[in-house]
Amino acid sequence: MNRTMQTDVLIIGGGPGGAATALSLLRYSGLKVMIVEQSALDNTRVGENVSPALFDLLDYVDIHKEDFGPDSFLEGYSNKAAWGSSYINTRDSLFTSQGANYQIDRERFDLHLLEQVMSRGGIVFPRTRCQSLRQLPNEHWEASFQHRDQQQFDVLARYIVDATGRQSTISRQLGIESVRFDQLVAIGAFLQTTDNRNISQDLFMEATEEGWWYTAALPKQQMAVTFFTDADRASELQLHKPANWCKMLEQTVHTRQRTSETLSHEALWTRNAFSQLNDFSCRKNFIAVGDAAAAFDPLSSMGIGFAISSAFQAARALLENYNGDAKAIDRYQQDISRIFHSYQELKLQFYHKEQRWPESAFWKRRHTFVPLRREQYA
Repeated sequence: MNRTMQTDVLIIGGGPGGAATALSLLRYSGLKVMIVEQSALDNTRVGENVSPALFDLLDYVDIHKEDFGPDSFLEGYSNKAAWGSSYINTRDSLFTSQGANYQIDRERFDLHLLEQVMSRGGIVFPRTRCQSLRQLPNEHWEASFQHRDQQQFDVLARYIVDATGRQSTISRQLGIESVRFDQLVAIGAFLQTTDNRNISQDLFMEATEEGWWYTAALPKQQMAVTFFTDADRASELQLHKPANWCKMLEQTVHTRQRTSETLSHEALWTRNAFSQLNDFSCRKNFIAVGDAAAAFDPLSSMGIGFAISSAFQAARALLENYNGDAKAIDRYQQDISRIFHSYQELKLQFYHKEQRWPESAFWKRRHTFVPLRREQYA
């Protein structure tokens, strides 16, 4: 017979969104919180550009920049792009106008947040997969889990939080509607310099006929280099093969120069990067945060910032619901939808700045955003 545990809020997903939801609830309520994370917390995490506003957000849960240790945030001096022409210009991201930016050490960042959850009374189960999930007649939840090294166990919870990222694993399991707006994927590598040059501490993007490249400096003479294109184009061009990926890199004007005299000891990685909006209003006592609620194009630099801010909003909505406000979660859903639709308008404007390849399938799709039908990405 499975062991049964009880909690007020069960968060499935241990990334920044899940951890921030837990931290907010632990700081501002007396609710019991549990996080279940499928991975062993040792997966490769792709770094991300964040603005200084992230540190203001984290102050809300009494976490500060210096708490993460040295080299957790690598300061960049500017964002530059060859976008709309082959000339390099300084640019702002879609949603930030602050000049400073930081490249974040995702592994150190994520682990520190989870450590803080545990030190403040939360429970965290890594290496644990959700086997089943059902809603009880009283609108509470019963979930069954399998730990990789231990027996199965069940959890009874009043609320479920989907923090499983773009894949929205829990929302999909429950049949919650998701609207996907493109099929963007990222294929990238971490490169190590083979000389002693100083790597430019800026973020650089370069548009090409099949998509766009992103490069960013990392600590220890490394850089992240990523190509963004649509999944069908990546498949047709077989960009999972290093030779084809490198051939595409050699066709660039600027990125190939930035990545000269480098090598990689790891295989190429592929990540989903599509934009999507989930509507979870049909389920009671259920909420989604971060990419599981709404996922944004990496151009926006909204990933971690939105994960944290949506988590704090979601925690507040859950607490208001717990205290008797039946409309709190619906208001949260409406706020997420408003943010997403504003983002879509800005995204369209930004992609419209690139007009050099009018016959390219990738750019045609970016100049008219139409939601994909479910069968197009199943």
